[in-house]
Amino acid sequence: MQAPDDPSEARSPIQVIGLCRFSVPSRGAFRVIHDSVAQRREMLYAPARLNYRLVWLEHVLLPAIRGQSDPEFTLVLLLGEDFPQPWLGRIEALTRDIPQIRLAFAPPMEHRAICADAMRSHIDPEAVYVAQFRLDDDDAIATTFVRRVRRDVAWQDRMLSRNGLMALDYGKGLVLRDIGAELRVEPCITQCWAPGLAIVTRPASGKFVLDFPHHTLWRRMPVLSQIDQIMFVRGAHDGNDSRIAVQERGFALAPDAVPALMRDRFAIDLAAVATALSTVRPAK
Repeated sequence: MQAPDDPSEARSPIQVIGLCRFSVPSRGAFRVIHDSVAQRREMLYAPARLNYRLVWLEHVLLPAIRGQSDPEFTLVLLLGEDFPQPWLGRIEALTRDIPQIRLAFAPPMEHRAICADAMRSHIDPEAVYVAQFRLDDDDAIATTFVRRVRRDVAWQDRMLSRNGLMALDYGKGLVLRDIGAELRVEPCITQCWAPGLAIVTRPASGKFVLDFPHHTLWRRMPVLSQIDQIMFVRGAHDGNDSRIAVQERGFALAPDAVPALMRDRFAIDLAAVATALSTVRPAK
């Protein structure tokens, strides 16, 4: 029997679900060490920091989520259970027109556990495979990301039938760097960076995307790496928990092509990002 041209037409459902953490006081997860959850909460909920991160959320992450060519996905947006006003109201307003987003609120417990709890209630038990991705609030995925993940999972049915677990690594992307007076876009070729990854599991596995350190995935599961398309934007600025170095490995990208690329690939208005950041950028 001849196989169908598009294997997704012959497969059972593939669920695509993502996690974005926005200022979640908890134990663990941060490179910056705090003596107590109260100290971490004070840092995460500082008004200047929340204003700055909300610009990235509004102008970088949300446009591509809103514009996904395949609308069948869920993004869990996780906040602390005591997330303050008026920023909570602003997030609710920004996400009101995106039905795929589910706001979740977590108590200050162990970080991986509360992230797993936030995703667990949204897992479809009827799915054959669950493709999980994670984004920071200053990241973006290509507007074709969900469609591409669903297609690639379908194509890997034999691998998944044998292992029940694998990762899709989309390693071609962009670093959007706030250097204080301007934004710089840096092309990069990477390996297992979080915004370009999807972890594929079975729905009953009990495993979630944060259970797997992204830099050591190859020790835990098969990894399919692909760099044929630009698939992610990673935000870089002084507020990052970990430093994002300038990448030596990249690809050619003409500077005058960048605004159109950001618009067409990610629905990001680069000029609007720059203007919004200029109003909230922390003073040096």
